[in-house]
Amino acid sequence: MKKKRLLALGLTCALVGSVGVGLSACGKDNNQSPIDAQDFYAMAAISSVNYLQDETSTSGQMVSATAADSRPSTISQSDVNNIASYMGMFQDMLTNGNSNYYSNGAVEEGDEYAGTYNLKMTMTLPTVDGGEEVFVMYYKEVNTRTNEEIDDGEIELEVNTTLEGVIKVGEETFDVTGRREYEKEGKETEVAFEFTTRSSTNPQNYIKVEHEMEDDEIEYQYSIYNNGNLQSETNVEFENERREKSLELEFINNTTESRNRVKYEITQSTLNENLFNVKLKSATNDKDVRENFTIALGDSGYVFTYSNGFVETVAY
Repeated sequence: MKKKRLLALGLTCALVGSVGVGLSACGKDNNQSPIDAQDFYAMAAISSVNYLQDETSTSGQMVSATAADSRPSTISQSDVNNIASYMGMFQDMLTNGNSNYYSNGAVEEGDEYAGTYNLKMTMTLPTVDGGEEVFVMYYKEVNTRTNEEIDDGEIELEVNTTLEGVIKVGEETFDVTGRREYEKEGKETEVAFEFTTRSSTNPQNYIKVEHEMEDDEIEYQYSIYNNGNLQSETNVEFENERREKSLELEFINNTTESRNRVKYEITQSTLNENLFNVKLKSATNDKDVRENFTIALGDSGYVFTYSNGFVETVAY
């Protein structure tokens, strides 16, 4: 069985953690984007490929259940699946908080993609079982457009760039496209990224990762498409207060007429990096906590322990 690897939650934390200083500089006079494009590309590439791979694997199956007869009625199987899909290696990336997991450089002569793409990013990440997995992205940035004007003595700068490439993981290949936009007006900056990864076997299955930052606000959105139809969306908000790092995730299920929404707040324990506290919240009232439970990293999977004593393990 394939171990679940690094997914969107951990990578988003790593990216945000690595640019914490940049966040405080947003809105100030700065000629560079506070988020490095390569950081975003690496995060988006790995998280989207992992999701597409996990869609065809056997990961995420419940392997055991103990204690009470059933989980609380407020927690559905969909809730468990959603959270498990975002838990892979959360603790490692939270404590890492840097970009050392990838390198970026020119495509060398003789490489299989030489002449097609000019840039190569190699991402090496630890897996839950102690091994490593290597992701290689060959890409090029094209159609860069820069527009600079002076209005009332202030410089207005706008830079737009698109990306084309492929990602190789073992024998699998994924097609990627993307764009990045940077706008600066006086002391205010606005940054936007978009990255889409498509399955080579079924291009109608793809993940779109979007990131926007304006002043001190930072947001991520993951849109998952199945057979060309929007299946679900995840909105991510990051908080880092008093040495406590947490993510609030809002899941939107588009496969039903009601477009079901649910929020989770996942916080790493300050005493045990392998333990996470989870709050299930109302999608309309952030103070309305419907359920509290914990997730621990066990030998064979994620161990969910609920307030009524019910315990279940979801395989990596």
